[in-house]
Amino acid sequence: MLKQTCIIIDKSSFDFTVVMDRLYLLLVVFVCVNGEKYSPQIYNNLFKNTSYNKVIIPTLNDNDTLALKVTFLPRGISEFNEVNGQLSIAMGLDVRWIDGFLKWNPLKYGNVSHLVVPEDHVWTPVITLANPIDRIPVFPEDSFPVRLYANGQVIWIKGGTVSVTCRPNVKFYPFDEHKCYAKFLTIDRIGNELRMETGIKSAIYEKHGEWDIHSMKAYSSYFDVFPSCVFEITVRRRSEFSVLNTCVPIICLGILNACVFLIPPESGERVSFAMTVLLSFAVFMTIFSATLPKNSDPVPILCYILTIMTFESGIIVILTIVGLRIFFKKENEQMPKFISRITRLTGLRSGIFRNDRETRPNGRIPNDEILDQEQLPMTWERFRQNFDIACFCISFGVYILLVVVYAIMVKMS
Repeated sequence: MLKQTCIIIDKSSFDFTVVMDRLYLLLVVFVCVNGEKYSPQIYNNLFKNTSYNKVIIPTLNDNDTLALKVTFLPRGISEFNEVNGQLSIAMGLDVRWIDGFLKWNPLKYGNVSHLVVPEDHVWTPVITLANPIDRIPVFPEDSFPVRLYANGQVIWIKGGTVSVTCRPNVKFYPFDEHKCYAKFLTIDRIGNELRMETGIKSAIYEKHGEWDIHSMKAYSSYFDVFPSCVFEITVRRRSEFSVLNTCVPIICLGILNACVFLIPPESGERVSFAMTVLLSFAVFMTIFSATLPKNSDPVPILCYILTIMTFESGIIVILTIVGLRIFFKKENEQMPKFISRITRLTGLRSGIFRNDRETRPNGRIPNDEILDQEQLPMTWERFRQNFDIACFCISFGVYILLVVVYAIMVKMS
């Protein structure tokens, strides 16, 4: 006699969510118990049970050209030494191609669509650097896994630090930009065997303390008969630090250089002041040359300006000595005729009516008296005053001209 069992469900205590969660758990357990791992079968069928050769380029025909797509994954600048012309970039390479011998039908293997194997199991291109610092292979000490897909696509991602040579351009230092190249090529294949396609993927860049990444681009090229891909990066100097430590002191020294003619000769500090400024320019020339490449081509414009200012400072020292010689001339000593002639031609008469103005009411002199006083002989004191004013105006004018020319050239660049 069969007993019939009935399950009575109380609707008041029925929870649909709890039932569905329990059914899903039972389904997962059933699949895990009765499932099968197909990855070993795929691996054996691809590498052990076939005659796959990782040495031969994976094209179905010998005359086919393999399309190799290289995508650059830049991370930032690790180091840039403009003195030695070296650039180190933290970056990765996303290399992809189609291997016609590494395909399978996912429906036969439990819908497994990809497989990860070591890079020494499959054919990989030999990627090298055309402009390395110390080594030609790219990331030679690191091994990266290769991801295989059912349609034959192979993805090989490598990463690390790439160090390349870079010709610096410090013409507009400290507002300079440098364009550097990282040239990757395959030395084991030539152009009719392999074709390289390039791209660049935006990533999060790590900021460098002194340099900023201004622009980046990638393009395909040829290095002799070998296909290559070029990663071009333009770095720009952060000029705030250099301006504060180089340009501002030079501007101050240039102003002080002209102010030496405003010091009263009676103080006896003119020559020492002028010599101090000259030595300061020499020190800055030494510091400035240490921060530039030894064979910089072109030479920085600031270097020319600093050299002109140093040369001007040396001339100012000489003119200061000449001015002191004039100051200590005796008033009864006869003045050479060429000095009076030069003074008359240049019209430098400032200060010759100072005492006469003080004796006239309201400081005014009648026109007829001015004509008479213009015929007065030039004295050493008057000539020294005119000489100091002329030297100050000329030296300060040359300084302003140099600053304006440099600013215009930097702005035009």
